[in-house]
Amino acid sequence: MNKDQPTIYLVPRWAGNIHSDWYDWLTLEIKNNFQIEICRLEMPDWNEPNIEKSLEYLRSNIEELNENTFFIGHSVGCQAILRFLNLKLNDNPDLKIAGVLFVAAWFKVDKPWISLKPWQNNQNIDFERIAKQVLYRKVILSNNDPFTSNFNENKKFWESKLNADVEILPNHLHFNRLVEHSVLKEVESLIKH
Repeated sequence: MNKDQPTIYLVPRWAGNIHSDWYDWLTLEIKNNFQIEICRLEMPDWNEPNIEKSLEYLRSNIEELNENTFFIGHSVGCQAILRFLNLKLNDNPDLKIAGVLFVAAWFKVDKPWISLKPWQNNQNIDFERIAKQVLYRKVILSNNDPFTSNFNENKKFWESKLNADVEILPNHLHFNRLVEHSVLKEVESLIKH
């Protein structure tokens, strides 16, 4: 891989692994079309994700961040990426990150279970700094996501907190299909950006 090619990390959804949903299909499409490997991160204890463990794992497995580094997050993966970027920007406020694509992202879930509740606490995240230092910020949501029925409120959160470009797609539920052309389209845009 040449140094001008982007590095793309993918963080799965709750209880997901590196082969869940569209991750295998997307990885193959991007490899075939752009000769870029997506680095899928096998998050620890992802059936009951823990914030501290996930941050430690990301710190250990992402060596370098720069203007060529992109992240794709799916559901809770978006929250893990936000917290990781917040930590890295605390260490180095001048760090620039190429971009993020957040799929089925949320701030609040309609009926949160106990182990999810800590992930809804975003008080310590410096969204303003993340918005300033992450050059490309795209969020795609569904109008019938079973976890976030108020998709318009969710959209407003991402727009106001992260200054993200948010698109609501019809009937994508939680983006769990094996093939998600809408995600591929957004990753292609992210790469070409």
